[in-house]
Amino acid sequence: MTDPTDAAAEAEVNHAGSLVAALVCGAGLAVTARVGATALLAAVAAGQALLALAWVFATRMPGRRGALVIAGLAAAGADVLVSVWPHGQLGPLVAVLGLALPAMIAHQLVRGAARARVSESLGMTALLVAMVVALPAIVQLRHEMPRLLAAQASSGVAAAVAGALAIGFLVDLLAPLPRFDPHVRRGLLGVVGAAGLGCSLGYLLLQSDVHRAFEHGRGAFLGASLGAIAALLAVGASYLESNVAMPDAGLARRLRPVLAVVVPLCLTMPVAFVLTLAIRV
Repeated sequence: MTDPTDAAAEAEVNHAGSLVAALVCGAGLAVTARVGATALLAAVAAGQALLALAWVFATRMPGRRGALVIAGLAAAGADVLVSVWPHGQLGPLVAVLGLALPAMIAHQLVRGAARARVSESLGMTALLVAMVVALPAIVQLRHEMPRLLAAQASSGVAAAVAGALAIGFLVDLLAPLPRFDPHVRRGLLGVVGAAGLGCSLGYLLLQSDVHRAFEHGRGAFLGASLGAIAALLAVGASYLESNVAMPDAGLARRLRPVLAVVVPLCLTMPVAFVLTLAIRV
C-alpha cells in the first residue's frame, strides 16, 4: 500500500506540465539563437521574467516584492552587459553579482516589521539573482563563437539542454526508477535518458561540413555532458518543488511546473559556455 505522505508528495510534482514548459522554452531559445543575437536576447529577457515570477510566487519566499525588484535590475544589467561588451566572456556578469549583494542586504533592512525568516529570504533572493544573471551566458556564447558557427553552436546547445530536460521529465513521468528519494518522483533512468538524448542532439546539431569545431565526437560529448548536468539540476529543482506546499489556485499553482524547467535551464548555461569554448577545435 502506498504511504499517503508519499502519494501527496508525488502529487506536488507535475512532470507533464514541466515537459511542455521544457519544449516551449527550449524551442524559444533554439529558434531565436538561429535568428540573431537581438532575438536571442529578447528570449533570454522573457526567460528571466518567467524565472523571477515562478521563483518568487511558487516558492512562497518571504520578501517577494523586493526580490522581484532586485532580480529585475540584475537581469537588466546582465542583458545590457552582454550586449555592450560582447567579447568580455563571463567577466562582466560577475560585476552584476557583486553589485547585487549590498542591494540584497539593504532589502532585508528596509523590510521593517515584516522582517521575518531573514536568512531564507536572503538566500532565496541570492539564488534568484544568480540564476537570472546566469541565463545570458547563452548570448555571450553566441558572441564568442566565430561568425559562421555562432548561430549553430548557441542554438544546438539550447536545444540539447532543453531536449534533455524534456526527455528526463517524460521518463520520470512513466517510470521514475531507480528513485533518488522515495518521496520525489525522479529516477536515475531519467538522467541517463537525458544524457543520451543530449548526446544525440549535440552530435546532430553541432556537426557541419563548413567547420570542424565539434568533430571527432566533441559535439556528442558536449551534448551528453550538458544533458546530464541539466537533468541532475532538474532533480534538485523537483526536491524544492515537492517540499513547498501546493497553492490552492492562481498564478503560483500554474507556475510550479515551469520552476522545474527554468531553474536547471538557467544554471546550465554558464557550464555550457565554458564547456563549448573549452572543447571546440
